[in-house]
Amino acid sequence: MFHVATVLYFVVLNLALLALVASASFSYTNQNMWPSQCDGMRQSPININTNAALSNSVLIPLTFHDYNKPIAGTLTNIGSTVEFVPAPGASMAVSNHRGIYDLQKINIRWGTTNVGGSEHQLNDAQRTAEIQLIHHKQRGSTARDAYSIVAVFADVTMSDASTVWDKFDPPPTAYLGTKSISGSNSISGNNYQYDDLLPPLPATSPRPYYYYEGSFTTPLCTESVQWFILKDNITIPRSFLDKLRMLKINGSPNSPLLTFNFRNLQPLNARDVFKFS
Repeated sequence: MFHVATVLYFVVLNLALLALVASASFSYTNQNMWPSQCDGMRQSPININTNAALSNSVLIPLTFHDYNKPIAGTLTNIGSTVEFVPAPGASMAVSNHRGIYDLQKINIRWGTTNVGGSEHQLNDAQRTAEIQLIHHKQRGSTARDAYSIVAVFADVTMSDASTVWDKFDPPPTAYLGTKSISGSNSISGNNYQYDDLLPPLPATSPRPYYYYEGSFTTPLCTESVQWFILKDNITIPRSFLDKLRMLKINGSPNSPLLTFNFRNLQPLNARDVFKFS
């Protein structure tokens, strides 16, 4: 007889396998081997043709709540990126035309050199890096708008002056390490805040951006993301990028270096891209 315990065993096993697939290591050098879910019609990233971007009266200014708080949380080399998770109880959020979204984590995308590392492109041009501020909707989410990701392009700077990126000094390179970032520890007299990760706010207008509906850029490539690509960029020190490129993909001493971690461009598939301001 096929016992209930046996059925439960296979249910648990299948759930564990699904979790494993969702979090397993994947290769950026062999993206055609990613799961079939990554072949959907609303995939990210995309190239944005700025001349073809449409105006949309529904869009509103992005409002960043509590981004003036000192940066505090944990920074982890997860093998595919450096992932920052705010400290428990943090209240950073962003408001957009879809609702209010809480900041869950921050990911960084970079390349082998300083001439290209962003996932999204503007007019077929790649930037040095892309900072992705990943937010989850507070209430009333649907299959299409559960997440809002604010993407910030970064260009390289050769300056050695103290910047917010000193806060994000990567964990040790030899393993998948985690380090704690304290909001009370200033660097060179600067107590950096979350809004230091954003371009300066324009003096005479709201923060301009491009908007489209897409997906996560890592397996399982779930199509539940509202993307907001800021038009203005920030700078990131070359010394910081060099440290990122020394991170290991896994815990083995002979593991390959994580020299790049951006997904290839995906077809637009008749989606509209909108512009604000």
